[in-house]
Amino acid sequence: MMVELPEFSQTGLDEATWDEACLAASERRVENPQLLSAQETLAAHSRWDGVYILSVLAGLETSVLIDAENNIYIDWGTAGQVTLQPPVGAKSPFKLWVHTHPDFAAYWSTTDTNSLSLGTMILETAMVLGEPGPKFTSNSTFNKQLKAPFISAEGPLSNWTSEEPTPWYSWYQSNNIAVEVEA
Repeated sequence: MMVELPEFSQTGLDEATWDEACLAASERRVENPQLLSAQETLAAHSRWDGVYILSVLAGLETSVLIDAENNIYIDWGTAGQVTLQPPVGAKSPFKLWVHTHPDFAAYWSTTDTNSLSLGTMILETAMVLGEPGPKFTSNSTFNKQLKAPFISAEGPLSNWTSEEPTPWYSWYQSNNIAVEVEA
């Protein structure tokens, strides 16, 4: 296997598809059907670690959008930017928008906060994958029970929770994925 994922059997992928996806990502062949299929499968299995690894291999940001009917849409951006761009035919409200900051911090950049602001009426949750792990936010427009802190005190970002990143090791634990701890 080109790059190992903990509990690989839980990804929904076979080793040949994963190896081809890793190779395509490392060569920045982001339109490669096996790479796109691998990303979609990983997203369907909530294996955000695999989506992040492919982004790091490519050195490019990638985006996953899950619509109201659980359809998954994949998009690739540049080394420093990918925006929320719902494709034609996608059904709102969108359940989740996930994007990556390969080898950088998991934080809400200006591009990200612009996307969240524009998505306030159509997007339920969002996540950015980076170091040290995923950073999550929920939209109070869809869940009035959410409590502060929020990204901003006013404007559209006052609907989005401000949560700390979850370290990858803790993310693995909370998703019941066994990882070996290096001594």
